[in-house]
Amino acid sequence: MSSNTRPATDSLAQIRNRIDLGGISLRQILIIGVCFLLNVADGFDVVAISMAAPHIADAWGINAKTLGVVLSSELAGMMIGSIVLAALSDRYGRRKILIASVSAIAAAMLLTTQASGIADLIVLRVITGLGIGGVLASAAALASEFSSEKYKHMAVIIVTSGFACGALTAGPIAATLLEHSIWQNLFLTGGLLGVVLLVLVISLIPESLEFLASHASDNTRRLAKINRTLNKLKLPVLEELSEPTANQKASSGGFFVLLSPEYLLTSLRFWLIFFLGSWVIFLFMKWTPKLFVNMGYELSTGIYALTLFTIGGLFGNILVGILSSSRFKLSHVIAALTFLGGVLILIYSTWKPTGITELYCLLFLISFCATGPLTGMYAVVLNSYPTKLRASGLGWGIGIGRTGAIASPVVAGYLVDAGWDMYDLFFVLGVPAALISSLLIRGIKPRPEAAA
Repeated sequence: MSSNTRPATDSLAQIRNRIDLGGISLRQILIIGVCFLLNVADGFDVVAISMAAPHIADAWGINAKTLGVVLSSELAGMMIGSIVLAALSDRYGRRKILIASVSAIAAAMLLTTQASGIADLIVLRVITGLGIGGVLASAAALASEFSSEKYKHMAVIIVTSGFACGALTAGPIAATLLEHSIWQNLFLTGGLLGVVLLVLVISLIPESLEFLASHASDNTRRLAKINRTLNKLKLPVLEELSEPTANQKASSGGFFVLLSPEYLLTSLRFWLIFFLGSWVIFLFMKWTPKLFVNMGYELSTGIYALTLFTIGGLFGNILVGILSSSRFKLSHVIAALTFLGGVLILIYSTWKPTGITELYCLLFLISFCATGPLTGMYAVVLNSYPTKLRASGLGWGIGIGRTGAIASPVVAGYLVDAGWDMYDLFFVLGVPAALISSLLIRGIKPRPEAAA
C-alpha cells in the first residue's frame, strides 16, 4: 500500500483530512473563484430590477403596490429555490443543481428583455429567483467542502460576498445603461453573464468530494470520480472506498431531519435570524432608489445611495471574513455588528438627515453592520450541520429568510402609498428586526460533531 493512502475505514474522514492538511491548490482557488462569480451574477440580477423599477413604473404606469409585488417576485422564487433545490443538492449533487440553476437564470434574464407586461415580468423574475436560490446554497456548500478547516469560514464568506460585489457593479452599470431609459439592457447584460458562467461551471466545477463519499451508489464509479478530483487538487488518492455510515448517507427527508429533536432549536433559531436579517437588508435594497426619488432627489442620487449601501455590505463581509480566522468566536462578532446596525438604523430614523453626505454615510454604515453579519451566518450554518444536511440546512435558512425579503418590500409598498416617509418606514420595519436578530445570534451554541 502506498504511503499516501490509508485503509478506507471512513472515506469521508479521509477526504476531509486530505483537504485539511493539503493546503490550497490552483483548482481549489478556481472552484472558489467560480462560486464567487456565480454570486456576483446573482447580486447583479437581484439589484437590476431595483435599478430598473422607476423606469418600468413610468413606462407601464404601475403604482407602488404593484411595484412592490414585482420587486418581491424573484425573492419568492429564491425562497422556493433555496429550499427545494438545496434539498435536491444534498440528494443528487451540488454540480447538477448548479448547472440547472445557472441555466434557468441565464434564460430568464434574456427572456426578460422581451417581457411585454407585468405578468410576464413576474413569471420571469420568479424563474430567475428559483435559479438564484439554487446557486446560493449549493455554491456556499461547495466552497465549504473544498476548503480546509482553517479557511472554511473565510472561503464561504468570500463566495457569499460575491452577491454584494454583483449588487455593487449593478449601480454604475445601471447608471450608464439607464441613461436613455432602456431598462431591458440591464437584463440583457445579466443574461449574457449567466451564459459565460454556465460554461465555467461545466468546465471547472467538480462534484463535491464529501457528497460523493456520503452518497451510496456504485463504489467503483464513486472511487474513480473521487480520485480524479483528488488528482486535480494535487492530493493523495484513496485506495478503496468505504460504505457511508447511516449518519453520513444523504438524507431523503432533510426537512423532517432538520426539525428532529436533535436539530429543532438550532434550525428554528437560524430560520428566524435569516428572516429578520433579510427583512432589513432587502427593505433598504429594494426601496432606497424609489424613496430617494419620493424625497425629491434625482434617480441617479438614489442609485448611488444604493451603491454605497452595497459597498458598506462588502466591507462588512471583508471584516467578518478576516475575523472568522481569528480568535474571536464568529457568532459573537456577528451579534455585535448586528446590534450596532440596529442602533444605526435608530439614529438614521430619528435624526432624519437630509444632507446627501450624512445619508450616504449612514446607509454605508448600516449595510456594513447588517450585510456582513448575514453573510457570516452562511459559514455558521454550514458548520452546524453534517454533510448530509449541509445544503438543506443552509437552503432552508435562506428560504425562510427570503420570506422576510419578500414581505418587507410589499409591506413597505403599502406604507409608502399611505404616505409614510423613508425615516418612519425604516424605524418601524428596521430597528426591532435588527435588535432581536442580534440577541438570537448571540445565543448560538457550537456543534463540534457537525463535521461528521
